[in-house]
This record gives sequence, C-alpha cells and structure tokens, in this order.
Amino acid sequence: MTGVAFGMLPTAAFAQTVPEARERADSEGVFSLVVENDSLSSGADRNYTSGIELSYTSPNNARIPAWLDNAATPFTQFFSQADPTFWGVAIGQSLFTPNNIEAAPAPPDQHPYAGWLYMQLMVAAEQPPVGDIGGHLDTYELEFGMVGPSALGEQSQAGIHQILGAPSPKGWASQLHDEFAFAASVDRRWRWLPFGLPRLVGLSFDVTPQAGFTVGTLRDDVHAGFIARIGNRLTSDYGPPRVRPSLAGVEHFYNTDFSWNVFLGAEGRAVARDLFLDGNTFRDSAHVERIPYVADFQAGFSMSLHEWRMTYTFVWRTDEFTTQEGRQDFGSLSFGRRF
Repeated sequence: MTGVAFGMLPTAAFAQTVPEARERADSEGVFSLVVENDSLSSGADRNYTSGIELSYTSPNNARIPAWLDNAATPFTQFFSQADPTFWGVAIGQSLFTPNNIEAAPAPPDQHPYAGWLYMQLMVAAEQPPVGDIGGHLDTYELEFGMVGPSALGEQSQAGIHQILGAPSPKGWASQLHDEFAFAASVDRRWRWLPFGLPRLVGLSFDVTPQAGFTVGTLRDDVHAGFIARIGNRLTSDYGPPRVRPSLAGVEHFYNTDFSWNVFLGAEGRAVARDLFLDGNTFRDSAHVERIPYVADFQAGFSMSLHEWRMTYTFVWRTDEFTTQEGRQDFGSLSFGRRF
C-alpha cells in the first residue's frame, strides 16, 4: 500500500529502488491464503467467528480471460477510463454464530447462525503515478455463492472444534436457509509515492485512502476508509488482503529484499442490507435488528522477503445489531507468495 506522502525523501531517490523489483513482480502472479478467526484475538466464538479465503492475483498487464475482459471493460472504461490491468479469483468460506453456541435453539436476540461459501472474480484498472502526482487503483469485484446448509458451515465449525477440543456448537438447526446470493463491489484506492521521515533514517510513511460501494442480495453499503503505514522499503502494494466486508488491499507486492511495516486503519460503512443479520431474502428466517452504521478499526504488521509476504491484522468492529453483547474482535493472518 502506498498513499498520501509526508517527509523529505525525493521521489527520484525512491524511484531508483523500485523499477527492478517492480519489473520482476509485474511478471509474477500471487497466490495468497487469508485466515480470519476470533481465536487469533480474544478467542470468543461470536458474530463473525471465522473466515478463510484462497486467492490468485494475476501479473500486471497479464492476458485477462476473454469472457472476463468483455464483461469488465465497459465498467472500467466508464468509471476508470482505462482498460483492465490485472485480474483475480478467490474461493472462501465465512462462519457466523451467536455468543452462546451451546444453546439449542439458538438465542433469538443473538447473531443468527450462517455459513457463506463463495467465489470472487475481480478485475483491476490501475492509473500509475506520474512524477509527483499520485495514481489510483480501481477494483471491480463480483462475489457469489451459497448461504445456508449447503455452505457447510456446521460441518466446518464442528470439525474444527472437535480437533481443538472446544465446545460443540448446538444451534445450527436454526441457521439461515439455503439461498444463492451475490454482491458487486466497486472500490477506488488512491496512491502517492512514499517519502522518508527525516529523523528516522531508512523509514517511510504513507497513507492510502479508499472508498467504494457494494450492491446485491448479500449486502448493500457504501464505505470509506484509510490505511497508514510506517516501515522500510514501502512500495506500491495497496495493503494487506482481507475478507469482505472489511477494509482490504490487493495482493500485489514488489519487494525482493527483506522489508517490514506496521499499520493502522479505519473504515466506516453505511449498511442498507446485510443478509447475515437481516435474514433470508425470500423466506422467513432468524434475524436481528441491524445497526445501519458500522466501523472497523485495525492494526497490524507485515513482513516480506523475496517472493513471500506475511501479515497479521487485529480488527475491532463496532456493534452491528441492537442486541449485540460485547465488542467484536478477531485476528487476520495472511500468507502470500509470488510465482
């Protein structure tokens, strides 16, 4: 991730460190695995309790599959005034539970049980920086899959708890019904070249603002946020990958030597619909009274060496429904490798 620049390091000096690494990375795709779980923070099973996502992001300026290119180009031309630059695909599963997983039936005033098994398709159009003028990255993403028993949420959680010796969840009989759902998201991330901090030799600081919207039967929202980083060899990635609806980056990174950074971020969302809280679209189901405004706050660190990158993020989320008890927090651990 790069962003709003502060400090004293000339742009030209930074640019001299980037081209070789970027040229190599631009020819390599990235496979990444993101694991999000409350066991990586406070350890309490509640609300959004687990997410796992495996993704592939193509090299820059890679050949985009014709069918995806044909579908995406009208949007990138209209919103970005540019052709698609790269593409990505991901598969994942997310789990949601009430606070009391041993209650049967599940408490009606707590988060409904729900599983979400999905696929994502993404195309991106990047406008690179010109001199000292920062560029931006637009992403267009379609997320689709199954909510309900077919998402295999009960089997996943029961299996993991059996392995860990944790209490067995007993309320999955009240989970949301089977439903095909989708969401289309458009996001813009702004980028400016990072500048060095004069009193911290070798370190740089940057901020990346981003904003976008999501529409679909899965969720409807508008969102905006930022990530601020300090570290060495900050290059033109856009922050750590995360599972939606969280503030997320795009899995491209260019360093070839060891680099590190620590970061803080925040995102606000105005939510008009959330299937996991409002319940099934076409059938009566478990549901709670949703709070329309939600914020995520996150902090973490990232390290990369050669083709590898590892990132840990701690996330604190404000209440999402009126009868929610206790704050929502979870950890996110991601591993990426260029090929």
